[in-house]
Amino acid sequence: MKALVVEDNVNLANSIAATLSEAAFSIDVADDGRKALHMLEQGGYDLLVLDLGLPELDGISLLRTLRHQQDTIPVLIISARDSLDQRIHGLEVGADDYLCKPFSLEEVTARARALVRRAKHFGGETLQCGRLEFLPDAMELRLDGKPLLLHRRELEVMEYLLINQNRLVNKDQIIDRLSTSDESVSYAAVETYISRIRKKIGYDFGLKTVRGLGYYLESKDYEPKDVKAPGYE
Repeated sequence: MKALVVEDNVNLANSIAATLSEAAFSIDVADDGRKALHMLEQGGYDLLVLDLGLPELDGISLLRTLRHQQDTIPVLIISARDSLDQRIHGLEVGADDYLCKPFSLEEVTARARALVRRAKHFGGETLQCGRLEFLPDAMELRLDGKPLLLHRRELEVMEYLLINQNRLVNKDQIIDRLSTSDESVSYAAVETYISRIRKKIGYDFGLKTVRGLGYYLESKDYEPKDVKAPGYE
């Protein structure tokens, strides 16, 4: 899960980012609305945590622009504007949830997870592909019911492959999914993650490579009619 936190209070932004990182989010932070809009236009985010009182472009204008562009990213507003009219206005413009300051960081995490689950339509349930199952809330991958020891990046790759099972995903999509403004991911790193995952889940499992194109996780009953390329493994 990848989130953008837009907050001009540096200490608060860092606290939210650290808390969401502990809850298995990859986090980018922006301190003004115009910068945030540019980052969002690059795509790849699952959640926007948005303050309203921002420099350059205020939060309501940013949100209105996103919805005008048909961007359906889940948006959690965090704001000191706590009157009923202001909360209603934020929701009417297009926010999915509204949290008034001061708030507990644990509540931010709970609401963030709920919004992402709702948007991904798996409601916190396990993602399954044959003998593999992934528990999003716990960030745990199981094979035949037994937990596998995967590092955080490997788990993030597996989550993405499971969400997109039977669909080809390329390295650029995986890199965009994993990278943050503070931590970039290389093509070589993606290849390393895939190699390690194969060793841990077993080579007989349906993690397929299409050379020069990307990877996909194949469920048992799937025939890859739309994946045709030389070097198919």
